Amino acid sequence: MKATDLLEQQHEEVKSIFKRLDDADGGAEQKELFEELASNLVAHDAIERQIFYPACEKALGMTDELGEALVEHGVVEFMLYEADEARGKKDFKFKCKVLQEVLEHHIEEEEDEFFPKVEKALGDERLEALGTQMEQAFEEAREEDFREPLHKNLKQVLAGAIKPAPAKKAQPKKKTAARGANHARAHR
Repeated sequence: MKATDLLEQQHEEVKSIFKRLDDADGGAEQKELFEELASNLVAHDAIERQIFYPACEKALGMTDELGEALVEHGVVEFMLYEADEARGKKDFKFKCKVLQEVLEHHIEEEEDEFFPKVEKALGDERLEALGTQMEQAFEEAREEDFREPLHKNLKQVLAGAIKPAPAKKAQPKKKTAARGANHARAHR
Protein backbone atom coordinates (compact mmCIF):
# COMPACT_ATOMS: atom_id res chain seq x y z
CA MET A 1 0.00 0.00 0.00
CA LYS A 2 1.29 3.45 -0.86
CA ALA A 3 2.35 5.56 2.12
CA THR A 4 -0.24 8.24 1.34
CA ASP A 5 -3.01 5.62 1.10
CA LEU A 6 -1.91 4.13 4.43
CA LEU A 7 -1.98 7.55 6.09
CA GLU A 8 -5.41 8.34 4.65
CA GLN A 9 -6.69 4.97 5.90
CA GLN A 10 -5.35 5.80 9.37
CA HIS A 11 -6.99 9.24 9.20
CA GLU A 12 -10.34 7.54 8.56
CA GLU A 13 -9.79 5.15 11.47
CA VAL A 14 -9.08 8.06 13.82
CA LYS A 15 -12.25 9.85 12.64
CA SER A 16 -14.19 6.64 13.35
CA ILE A 17 -12.74 6.37 16.85
CA PHE A 18 -13.67 9.99 17.57
CA LYS A 19 -17.25 9.25 16.49
CA ARG A 20 -17.42 6.23 18.80
CA LEU A 21 -15.84 8.29 21.60
CA ASP A 22 -18.48 11.01 21.13
CA ASP A 23 -21.21 8.38 21.36
CA ALA A 24 -19.73 6.62 24.41
CA ASP A 25 -21.59 6.89 27.70
CA GLY A 26 -18.39 7.38 29.67
CA GLY A 27 -16.70 5.10 32.11
CA ALA A 28 -14.85 2.02 30.90
CA GLU A 29 -15.99 2.32 27.27
CA GLN A 30 -14.79 5.93 27.05
CA LYS A 31 -11.46 5.04 28.66
CA GLU A 32 -10.92 2.12 26.28
CA LEU A 33 -11.76 4.22 23.22
CA PHE A 34 -9.48 7.05 24.32
CA GLU A 35 -6.62 4.58 24.85
CA GLU A 36 -7.22 3.24 21.32
CA LEU A 37 -7.34 6.78 19.91
CA ALA A 38 -4.18 7.89 21.70
CA SER A 39 -2.30 4.74 20.72
CA ASN A 40 -3.26 5.25 17.07
CA LEU A 41 -2.35 8.94 17.10
CA VAL A 42 1.07 8.45 18.70
CA ALA A 43 1.93 5.57 16.36
CA HIS A 44 0.70 7.61 13.36
CA ASP A 45 2.76 10.58 14.53
CA ALA A 46 5.83 8.37 14.81
CA ILE A 47 5.65 7.00 11.29
CA GLU A 48 4.95 10.38 9.77
CA ARG A 49 7.64 12.30 11.66
CA GLN A 50 10.32 9.59 11.56
CA ILE A 51 9.77 8.00 8.13
CA PHE A 52 7.32 9.84 5.86
CA TYR A 53 8.17 13.50 6.48
CA PRO A 54 11.96 12.99 6.18
CA ALA A 55 11.39 11.28 2.80
CA CYS A 56 9.16 14.18 1.77
CA GLU A 57 11.73 16.74 2.88
CA LYS A 58 14.45 14.91 0.94
CA ALA A 59 12.32 15.00 -2.23
CA LEU A 60 10.71 18.44 -1.88
CA GLY A 61 12.77 20.38 0.64
CA MET A 62 11.19 22.07 3.65
CA THR A 63 8.01 23.33 1.99
CA ASP A 64 5.42 25.49 3.73
CA GLU A 65 3.05 22.51 3.80
CA LEU A 66 5.64 20.26 5.44
CA GLY A 67 6.63 22.90 7.98
CA GLU A 68 2.99 23.50 8.90
CA ALA A 69 2.33 19.76 9.18
CA LEU A 70 5.26 19.37 11.58
CA VAL A 71 4.07 22.27 13.73
CA GLU A 72 0.53 20.91 13.71
CA HIS A 73 1.84 17.60 15.02
CA GLY A 74 3.19 19.47 18.02
CA VAL A 75 -0.21 21.05 18.64
CA VAL A 76 -1.88 17.63 18.34
CA GLU A 77 0.59 16.15 20.82
CA PHE A 78 -0.11 18.96 23.29
CA MET A 79 -3.88 18.50 22.98
CA LEU A 80 -3.54 14.71 23.28
CA TYR A 81 -1.51 15.18 26.46
CA GLU A 82 -4.13 17.61 27.81
CA ALA A 83 -6.98 15.18 27.07
CA ASP A 84 -5.09 12.30 28.65
CA GLU A 85 -4.51 14.36 31.81
CA ALA A 86 -8.22 15.27 31.89
CA ARG A 87 -9.55 11.69 31.73
CA GLY A 88 -12.30 11.29 34.30
CA LYS A 89 -12.64 15.07 34.76
CA LYS A 90 -15.28 17.53 33.55
CA ASP A 91 -13.04 19.10 30.91
CA PHE A 92 -12.13 15.80 29.20
CA LYS A 93 -14.92 16.17 26.62
CA PHE A 94 -13.89 19.76 25.78
CA LYS A 95 -10.24 18.84 25.34
CA CYS A 96 -11.14 15.87 23.14
CA LYS A 97 -13.29 18.15 20.98
CA VAL A 98 -10.41 20.61 20.45
CA LEU A 99 -8.07 17.70 19.71
CA GLN A 100 -10.56 16.46 17.11
CA GLU A 101 -10.87 19.92 15.51
CA VAL A 102 -7.10 20.38 15.31
CA LEU A 103 -6.77 16.93 13.74
CA GLU A 104 -9.52 17.56 11.21
CA HIS A 105 -7.76 20.74 10.07
CA HIS A 106 -4.41 18.93 9.84
CA ILE A 107 -5.90 15.98 7.93
CA GLU A 108 -7.74 18.20 5.45
CA GLU A 109 -4.66 20.25 4.59
CA GLU A 110 -2.41 17.21 4.46
CA GLU A 111 -4.67 15.19 2.17
CA ASP A 112 -5.82 18.05 -0.08
CA GLU A 113 -2.64 20.12 -0.41
CA PHE A 114 0.41 18.13 0.66
CA PHE A 115 -0.21 14.54 -0.49
CA PRO A 116 -0.74 15.43 -4.18
CA LYS A 117 2.67 17.15 -4.24
CA VAL A 118 4.29 14.24 -2.40
CA GLU A 119 2.79 11.66 -4.77
CA LYS A 120 4.13 13.57 -7.77
CA ALA A 121 7.60 14.03 -6.23
CA LEU A 122 8.08 10.51 -4.82
CA GLY A 123 6.25 8.35 -7.35
CA ASP A 124 4.37 5.10 -6.81
CA GLU A 125 7.38 2.82 -6.32
CA ARG A 126 8.93 4.93 -3.55
CA LEU A 127 5.52 5.44 -1.90
CA GLU A 128 4.93 1.66 -1.92
CA ALA A 129 8.29 1.04 -0.23
CA LEU A 130 7.62 3.74 2.34
CA GLY A 131 4.14 2.32 2.94
CA THR A 132 5.54 -1.11 3.75
CA GLN A 133 8.10 0.35 6.15
CA MET A 134 5.51 2.62 7.78
CA GLU A 135 2.93 -0.13 8.22
CA GLN A 136 5.41 -2.30 10.13
CA ALA A 137 6.62 0.62 12.27
CA PHE A 138 3.01 1.60 13.03
CA GLU A 139 2.13 -1.85 14.34
CA GLU A 140 5.26 -1.94 16.50
CA ALA A 141 4.54 1.53 17.92
CA ARG A 142 0.93 0.61 18.73
CA GLU A 143 2.11 -2.25 20.91
CA GLU A 144 3.80 0.18 23.33
CA ASP A 145 2.15 2.47 25.87
CA PHE A 146 1.58 5.78 24.09
CA ARG A 147 2.53 7.99 27.04
CA GLU A 148 6.33 7.63 26.99
CA PRO A 149 6.79 8.59 23.31
CA LEU A 150 4.12 11.29 23.66
CA HIS A 151 5.91 12.88 26.62
CA LYS A 152 9.27 12.62 24.86
CA ASN A 153 7.92 14.31 21.73
CA LEU A 154 6.12 16.95 23.74
CA LYS A 155 9.33 17.87 25.57
CA GLN A 156 11.00 18.42 22.20
CA VAL A 157 8.07 20.52 20.98
CA LEU A 158 8.11 22.65 24.14
CA ALA A 159 11.85 23.15 23.62
CA GLY A 160 11.07 24.63 20.20
CA ALA A 161 11.79 21.66 17.91
CA ILE A 162 9.51 21.06 14.96
CA LYS A 163 11.22 17.84 13.89
CA PRO A 164 12.04 14.91 16.17
CA ALA A 165 15.56 14.78 17.51
CA PRO A 166 17.66 12.14 15.77
CA ALA A 167 18.13 8.93 17.71
CA LYS A 168 21.39 8.90 19.63
CA LYS A 169 23.93 6.35 18.49
CA ALA A 170 26.01 4.52 21.05
CA GLN A 171 29.41 6.18 21.29
CA PRO A 172 32.48 4.04 21.83
CA LYS A 173 34.18 4.70 25.13
CA LYS A 174 37.33 6.78 24.90
CA LYS A 175 40.39 5.56 26.68
CA THR A 176 41.47 7.89 29.39
CA ALA A 177 45.10 8.23 30.36
CA ALA A 178 44.40 6.52 33.68
CA ARG A 179 42.57 3.60 32.05
CA GLY A 180 45.35 3.22 29.52
CA ALA A 181 47.96 3.15 32.28
CA ASN A 182 45.95 0.61 34.30
CA HIS A 183 45.54 -1.54 31.19
CA ALA A 184 49.30 -1.40 30.53
CA ARG A 185 50.11 -2.40 34.16
CA ALA A 186 47.65 -5.29 34.02
CA HIS A 187 49.32 -6.75 30.94
CA ARG A 188 52.96 -6.57 32.11
